[in-house]
Amino acid sequence: MEQYRVNRVWVDDAYVWAETTNGWKAGYPFMQWKSLAEATQEQRQNFFLSRYGIHWPEIDEDLNFSGLFADAGFCKSSIAEDAVFYKA
Repeated sequence: MEQYRVNRVWVDDAYVWAETTNGWKAGYPFMQWKSLAEATQEQRQNFFLSRYGIHWPEIDEDLNFSGLFADAGFCKSSIAEDAVFYKA
């Protein structure tokens, strides 16, 4: 199975974005999650990365990389969880 490594994650005023080393870039609107939609920009920028996703500790929200890239149409949603990952 191919794996795709996330090398960059950032937020803007409306989206969280992730980019892989092979050039895939996917964004997901904060409006999809009530806790992120209602969060301050400072809270949205306060996240940490795990191997499989993004976590916002102040608002207790998580986003899985595989789901993010599947929703963007880069891979199937049924792929194994470790197909898209982050490693520092």
